[in-house]
Amino acid sequence: MRRALILVTALWLAPSTATAAESIGVITELHVKNGRVEVKPAAGGDWEPAKPLLGISAGDQVRAAGAGKAVLVFVSTQHTTVVTADNSPYVASLPPQPGFGERVKSAIAFLQSTPREPVRKPLTVRSSKDLAPVVILAPRETQVAADGFSLEWQGPESARYTVRIVAADGRVLWERKNAGNRPLALSPSDVRLVPGRYRWEIESSEHGIQRAGFDVATPEVASRARLAADAVEVARYPAATAALLKAAALMRERFYADARRELLRGVAASPDEPTLHVLLGDVYERTGLENLAAAEYDEAEALSVRR
Repeated sequence: MRRALILVTALWLAPSTATAAESIGVITELHVKNGRVEVKPAAGGDWEPAKPLLGISAGDQVRAAGAGKAVLVFVSTQHTTVVTADNSPYVASLPPQPGFGERVKSAIAFLQSTPREPVRKPLTVRSSKDLAPVVILAPRETQVAADGFSLEWQGPESARYTVRIVAADGRVLWERKNAGNRPLALSPSDVRLVPGRYRWEIESSEHGIQRAGFDVATPEVASRARLAADAVEVARYPAATAALLKAAALMRERFYADARRELLRGVAASPDEPTLHVLLGDVYERTGLENLAAAEYDEAEALSVRR
């Protein structure tokens, strides 16, 4: 039986024993296949299994055994540390590196200190026939840039769909009929959208109409989000860490659809990295896709258990 989301969140998304303000870094990659990774808090306590996105405070010890490995990223510098059996136990301290861009700092801080709701509604197991046959994936409750975005959904492969974008006053601004079940990339040549609130709809004869709202960002906000993601790219982090931080930078500006895309790319390249599944679950939860969120949290839990 699927766990209540409150339990999953408590296990994977709770901050470390130190507050976010006391944390100096965060675990961005965790590999426990044929090994293990453990953390011992500086404040006292026993060695405990490390968790994805765990905040690390000064003096905390991290150790790996076997093929276990953890990647730590520090808030105030561009430095990363890889903890393996060879350099265990590692005692966390601020590396003697020069400071770097505020954009990357903000992405790391987002991973550490994003507020989490203390109470979650439990999810119940539902059979496939009870689930909506057509589900809007993106964009939904997110900001997008006016210069281009994609419409994505899940639905029967054999169905044909009518897809439309509707203004806040109900005017249909763009429509595509007889669309197949694949993402539709839109550009200003397809439809010109100004900053503001919109919705998009997908309709099929078999399953009716599904709707989701989204916001077109101002050029200034869109540029800020793009520059934040680019700053992570320049920092040249390991691939999974880079995907995680780029997604965090985008989520900080409410560009959840773009963050989802970055995380899906990261998962495709590193399918066994639990931190990516944790943050992808967070994206799904923020956009109202609770069953997809729970599935990602379950996957993160499974990948974080020693095998």
